Amino acid sequence: MTCFPLLSFLIAVVLVATVSSSDERNIVRIINSGSTNTNGYAIELHREGIVKWSVTHRGHQISSTTPSTPSSTTTQMSIRLPSALVISVFQALQQASPLNQYPPIFCIKSVSFGTTLHVIYNGQQSPDLDCPLEDSRLISLNKAVREVISFLHINTLG
Repeated sequence: MTCFPLLSFLIAVVLVATVSSSDERNIVRIINSGSTNTNGYAIELHREGIVKWSVTHRGHQISSTTPSTPSSTTTQMSIRLPSALVISVFQALQQASPLNQYPPIFCIKSVSFGTTLHVIYNGQQSPDLDCPLEDSRLISLNKAVREVISFLHINTLG
């Protein structure tokens, strides 16, 4: 009789691990750090097309480790993206993966307006897409990501 609770627990752990692993492959996070003079933002794109994003007001820079919970310094929104746009991002990600294969990219930026732009997918982070890119896979990923950003009309100067 005592093996049933243990068996139930193990099944629950396996299911949670499977769902968590599956979720990581179905969510793309796009993080713009913001700067002294521009708002940062975090975008969460789900494979089924739902996109959620939050804008963090100036002076509250965000990074890939910033939690996505809303606060008094953020504005959150959510919509469904056109299928073609979602497919474009996930295809570019598939071609560019794994994202940790690329060395970090550094470039000179304005102190007041310089930002970083990273994509996080499947537990891996891209190099800074705001720097000049040479790898065609990163260029394609950058293009797809910027189409999403453009579609969302995110205001970074407000």
